Amino acid sequence: MDEADYRQHRDDAYRLVYARLRDRAASEDVVQDSFLRVLRYRGGAIGSLGALVRTIAINLIRDQARSKNRRAEDALRDDFEIASDASSPEEVLLHRERVRMIAKIVDDMPPLRRDVFLRRRLHGESARHVAAALSISPAAVDAHVARAILTLHKAMAEIERIEDAA
Repeated sequence: MDEADYRQHRDDAYRLVYARLRDRAASEDVVQDSFLRVLRYRGGAIGSLGALVRTIAINLIRDQARSKNRRAEDALRDDFEIASDASSPEEVLLHRERVRMIAKIVDDMPPLRRDVFLRRRLHGESARHVAAALSISPAAVDAHVARAILTLHKAMAEIERIEDAA
């Protein structure tokens, strides 16, 4: 999948998701997650990228609905245990190392891409707001976010490959 494929299918996927969720931020997240899953797809040849993205998006919406229902049911139960959020020292160190690696990858991105990515994903700004602040189009914002995620995905896959080999 390349940028042209992303641009071609992004708007259709967004309209489909927004029609179901009626929430712009949630719809954008589902569309981005759908494209991430397409990038991770290890199956055979993709007959229709648009159909695959739409199918993934619909499945993500269903998963979210199921998750919300489960959380509501869990909240009603009287006999629950409180799980410990304490992590082992090893888990803390591994987490810190991952954060350091991700920070390095983000720092190495071109400045505009890094700025767009951090505004959208870290600070939760809307694509329209980021576009206006940086004098670029909302489509350019989406393209920068997609490229940043692709960069992160590839770099982390390479790191995991190296770790698995060691």
